[in-house]
Amino acid sequence: MPAVGIWLGAYVAAVVYATLHPWSGWRTPGRWMFAFLSDPWPRWWTGFDVAANVAAYLPIGLLLTVWLARRLSLAMTPAAVLATLGGAALSLGLECLQALLPDRVPSRLDLLANSAGGAAGALLAASIGRRRIERWPRRLRDALPLAPHATPGLVLLLAWLLSHLNPQPMAFATGDLLAAWPGVPGGPAHPWLAQWLLPHEFEPFAEAAGVSMTVLAIGLIGHELLRPGASSAARFIVAVPIVAAILIETVASVVWLGRPGALGWLNAGAQGGLLAGIVALLMLGWVGRRARMWLAIAALAAATLLFNLAPPNAYYLSMRTSWSGGAWTNFHALLRAVATVWPFVAMAWCASRLRHARPRRRL
Repeated sequence: MPAVGIWLGAYVAAVVYATLHPWSGWRTPGRWMFAFLSDPWPRWWTGFDVAANVAAYLPIGLLLTVWLARRLSLAMTPAAVLATLGGAALSLGLECLQALLPDRVPSRLDLLANSAGGAAGALLAASIGRRRIERWPRRLRDALPLAPHATPGLVLLLAWLLSHLNPQPMAFATGDLLAAWPGVPGGPAHPWLAQWLLPHEFEPFAEAAGVSMTVLAIGLIGHELLRPGASSAARFIVAVPIVAAILIETVASVVWLGRPGALGWLNAGAQGGLLAGIVALLMLGWVGRRARMWLAIAALAAATLLFNLAPPNAYYLSMRTSWSGGAWTNFHALLRAVATVWPFVAMAWCASRLRHARPRRRL
């Protein structure tokens, strides 16, 4: 089932990235990579860590069971067994790779928790049944006017929404390559990069333009996911990810700064950008398919350029000084990576959609 395979691949890639973060300082292990299996039980561990490791692998067990059952034409019970073994093998391989990283420590407890999570997911899939699980995407398409091959685009929009859980230099900012550069948070790593940044007095205008371009691009991508011939009323569903992003930004600000800072991200630039982006979407959202994808690519490219050239706003800088990932450090590292690569992946997806929108030649 293509939809299950796409969700499974995206989720496994996220787990691999978070497990091996920070992906630097690779070294030759001082002992056998499997030696942690015979180490004494760790002295320091928390119920939160165990629960997080179990929960992280539960979707893998569920999705892998369904994918194997469909791909190999297996009954759910043998597929669940293979999925359980597959989840345990993935965890074992990643724990061994952690022995090559100085900042990571392989743990037998993590392996057991991951394996338990994969087994729980596989058992859940077997109890629900393959046919019922495979009906979920169909019911979603029936409830929403989605096109038959909308799954990659839905994954793309979900990744964009998740990126807002992490602190951003500006509202809706993605593709910020300078922030990903090693150095002081919120600033370029090398002095020569500073000469390319816009002056601080242009920061509100750059933020407004970047937000408006992002809103336009998200709306155009949403239109691309709709079923051809969808009613005019149904087309307003493209506003859902934009509204969801506003709510996520607000909730995240409450978590970081408390209730007084809930709307700290919604400054003059963000407000103007939201308004301009919505107006542009209302005016341009109904263009043809090819023009829609070209507009989305251009808007994403312009927004990414602005987010890289504009200095971070004061709200972001003050929030970074008091913010810490804490127990969610690896999760936030994953979100930073998603936010960094997202616009480039989105542009590639839009370009791929252009191949399906080629005009037919007239005979």
